[in-house]
This record gives sequence, structure tokens and C-alpha cells, in this order.
Amino acid sequence: MKTKNHLIISLLLIFTSFNIMAQSNEVSSDIIAALDNGNSSQINVYLSENVELAIGNKNDVFSKPQASSIISDFFRNNKVSSFQLLHKGNKDAANFAIGTLKTASGSYRVYILTRKQLIQQLRIESTND
Repeated sequence: MKTKNHLIISLLLIFTSFNIMAQSNEVSSDIIAALDNGNSSQINVYLSENVELAIGNKNDVFSKPQASSIISDFFRNNKVSSFQLLHKGNKDAANFAIGTLKTASGSYRVYILTRKQLIQQLRIESTND
């Protein structure tokens, strides 16, 4: 009985560690959903302490509060209709996602780079469609 319990516990630990590894190897689905909904508050939760942003005429490394403000302004001025994820991947400890953000004012190409589930870089660039 003791061996059976150890086996069950071991299997649970292995499953949990694989689940954690799988989650950390891609941009969070919460970030993707927040883009699809134009929810800047949810995106801001995932910002690292310093974020490289390229949104409109803002292109620099910003502190988390500054980045939050810029992202919130963008979504306040650009009502999102959808976000389509085009590609995602990872390299070393970084994960990225690329997609198209459709808003009332036009389409934007979005690039997100995360490390440890925190956004390190966010680029929202007009595609001029």
C-alpha cells in the first residue's frame, strides 16, 4: 500500500512539473485573451518592472507604471474588435507571440516577448491596411 501511495504521489509530481514547464514555454493565454478583449488592465498585470514598448510614437524602455499608462491610452483610443494569433514560440528562457490586432481605427501587428510569464517587450505597430 505504501509503495502504491508513493507511486501515485510521484506521478502527480511528474504531471504537475510537466504542466508547469508547458505553461512557462509560451506566452500566457491570459495575455492573448486580454489582447483579444482590449483589456489593458489584464495586460498590465503581466508587465515586468521595465518594459520595452513600441506603440505609436512611443518607442523606449519604460517603467511598469509608465508602460501601463501608455498601454491603457492605446486601448482607450483604439477599440479592439479581435486579435488573431499568427505565431508563437520560444528560445532559451524567452517566449514570443506574433499576431494581428484589429481595431476600429485600423490593424496592428503585435509582437510580445515574455520571460518567466512577464512581458519584457510589447510592440504594437500599424500595418496601414
